[in-house]
Order: sequence, then structure tokens, then C-alpha cells
Amino acid sequence: MNRRKDLQNEFGVKGRSMGIFQIVNIRNGKQYVAASPTLDSAWQREKFMLDTGSHLNSALQHDYKNQAGADFHFEILAKLELGVDKLDGSKNSAEAKSDAGTEMPGAGNRKSEGEPAKSGEDPARTELSILNRSAVQSYRDALKKLEQQWLDELKPYGPAGYNRPPQEG
Repeated sequence: MNRRKDLQNEFGVKGRSMGIFQIVNIRNGKQYVAASPTLDSAWQREKFMLDTGSHLNSALQHDYKNQAGADFHFEILAKLELGVDKLDGSKNSAEAKSDAGTEMPGAGNRKSEGEPAKSGEDPARTELSILNRSAVQSYRDALKKLEQQWLDELKPYGPAGYNRPPQEG
């Protein structure tokens, strides 16, 4: 195998931590709370957008620019622990753990039953693909639910934060 293939395989196998983070403006106490499927690189990604003036949250971007990036603190609020993924799909769950030790069960694995394999495809490979898509979706759902729990708890809206308030509906 060549080096590139080795790196791609290593990246695919490497466990990535998903979770919720906040950026706090130390000067005024405002918070920005968000979810990331890759917590390891979340701060670098957010900081890059802020440094280049391309962050999607204009209020956060404005304060960051006015303070020349000083007094902003990044903190991980909760990590979503990924379950052990077995090829047979017998266990595949997501569980969230915060610094406070609270747990939130994930959606688990929703295997699609009875989907026929396309002609020429290995049925086991098709089933694995369905399992992988299902697992990814369950992790995304669990991450969204965890983010909403933190937004409900911290309420980083208006004068207290940079997040946009939820729409009444």
C-alpha cells in the first residue's frame, strides 16, 4: 500500500469525538454554544473562521474583531461517546457524557430490514453500508439532541450570548 492509502485508512479508523462546545467572551460573559462532529478540530475551525472574518455568527465575529481575538475561551461542555460498532450490528449506540456526569442514551442502531441488495453487489456489504448510514444518522440525532439540552440549560441568547433564540412556532 502507498502512504496516502495508509493515511486514509488510519483516518477512517481513528475514533473521533463528537460533542458540544462553547466559546466564551471573558470581557462580557457572552457565550456561543454549538455542536461538532469533530471536537478535536472544532476550536481550530472556529478560530480560523473568526480570524478570517468569515464566521457565520455576525455578533460573535464583530466582538472578536473589536477585541482583536483577545479574551475568548474555548471549552468542551460534553462529549458524545460512540458505542462499539460491530459488523453484525448487535451493539451500536451513542451515549453523551458531560463534565457533570449526566448521561443521555442515544438513538441506537436502526437497521433497515428487508432491503434487497442491488444486482452485482455483495449482500453483506450492502447490509454493512445500511448499518453505517443508520449509525451515522443516530449519532447526528443524538448530537443534535445533546446540543438542544445545553442550549435549554445555558440559554445563550440576547444579552447573555451569541446564539440566535429559537423560533416560536
